[in-house]
Amino acid sequence: MNLVRFTLIFFLFVTSACDPKSKQVNFQPDIEMISIPISEVYLNSYQVLDSYSENGVNKLIAYNPSRHALDYFDLDEAIALKSINLSLDGPNGVGRIESIYWHNSDSIFLYERGKVHLLKEGGEKSTSYDLYGLFNGKNLGEPVCNFYFKLNYLAKEKLIFFSLIHHGANLEERSNLPLVASVNIATLEVKALPISHTNHYKKVGGNVGFITYLGFHSFMKNQMIYNYQYESSLFSIDPKNQAGTSSISHEDKYTPELIDLENIDQHAIDNPHFLTPIPDNYRNLIYRGTWDSPDLSLNESGFTEKKISISVFDSELSLLSKFDLPNYTYQINNWFVNKNGLYLNYAHPRNEKVSEDFLIFHVFQFDQEIEEK
Repeated sequence: MNLVRFTLIFFLFVTSACDPKSKQVNFQPDIEMISIPISEVYLNSYQVLDSYSENGVNKLIAYNPSRHALDYFDLDEAIALKSINLSLDGPNGVGRIESIYWHNSDSIFLYERGKVHLLKEGGEKSTSYDLYGLFNGKNLGEPVCNFYFKLNYLAKEKLIFFSLIHHGANLEERSNLPLVASVNIATLEVKALPISHTNHYKKVGGNVGFITYLGFHSFMKNQMIYNYQYESSLFSIDPKNQAGTSSISHEDKYTPELIDLENIDQHAIDNPHFLTPIPDNYRNLIYRGTWDSPDLSLNESGFTEKKISISVFDSELSLLSKFDLPNYTYQINNWFVNKNGLYLNYAHPRNEKVSEDFLIFHVFQFDQEIEEK
């Protein structure tokens, strides 16, 4: 991997779980930089992307909305591979892409609103699924994938999963409605999962502002790992038997009730957004970012000044540690994991060191030492 090693100064908080045999964890992440030279064809930050391994090589596929194209990168060699323009019309036509899942070179799943397309790497479309038609009459809401709830495919079960948006339902009604559904692409069966809003959401009558998205990135073994933007807990569910668990030990933080609806933007600035959890099946860890309140030491106090931290959980959803990231450094949401570590996009909107000539990631490699107490 063509990386440059460097050191970041951050604040590390070591925590202990609440069970009798707590885990004291000493994380000493190596932080390396991958810098990919790019031409004007590519972008230095992507919101819609997926990492994958092909023939032992770690790669990245990303949607370029400015060109309506799929851009490919070799992460190990730090090179841009190619950019494939997509068709808007005709037999291969697809609209604006909001989520990607790379299964193999002949099966790339793309979500646009109301549809899922199955494409080959060259842009040829194999088939499309009309989600509105499949969900019509089932009273489950609109099926959605985005950069919070990412498109994913369980090949053995032939299932795709969607977050459900309940347009028209009031906050009280939404508190008990299902929030996730699966589609079997072989049988076209639609099935709701027993995932609904949490007790905190119900306690405040759903008044958590617009911090209401469900977060899902990928699976840890057979478990769907997910969370809610308005509280710090993690949750898991097995889609087969629908048995679920929740965090044993975590920060116990919640987005407070929004009292003044006219203050919704300031409410979002002042309070934490708990970002999508990212399972690391190579290390049996889960990473969950927090986009917190603004750093008061900065000259301004807006969305770009919100502090960013990473919480690290084990496979049992217990919090192991948490540390703050430096201000004005990383773009949120477009993070991912491969065998090399956790990739954070070095592209904060106010990062003065960002260049249009490079796509840059900082790769966090966690070396955990766990001592049973």
